[in-house]
Amino acid sequence: MSLIQCEICGEKAVTICPRCYRYVCEKCFDVAMNYCVDCSRFKREEESDLVRSVKSMKKKVNFIRENLDRCFNCPLLKDEIMRFLYLVKSLEAKARLDSMEELENEILSLKEDVQKLGIEYLVKFRMRST
Repeated sequence: MSLIQCEICGEKAVTICPRCYRYVCEKCFDVAMNYCVDCSRFKREEESDLVRSVKSMKKKVNFIRENLDRCFNCPLLKDEIMRFLYLVKSLEAKARLDSMEELENEILSLKEDVQKLGIEYLVKFRMRST
């Protein structure tokens, strides 16, 4: 009877990685992440990149809030705020689906700021329209 070998190290495979579908042994499977060691490394890097992106978005949201009156008539302002709302919602879903706790924590603080900014913009827009 032939044994299925780990596609990373060549040892006896005991499971399949749910991300890349390779056969892997116990030592090449990251139980905490529920992926093979290669996919776990990728997932950690992806989360780090997304956290960095969220932190950058926070800076942009703060800049917009500080300059809302001065930049109110800019045609890109509304689109940027709407884009942030969409990105926050998408990243929040991804963080929950992929169990990215650090990303989810960063998004929660950003979500509130973006929602407040959107409401502030809409209130100013409505007040100027009347």
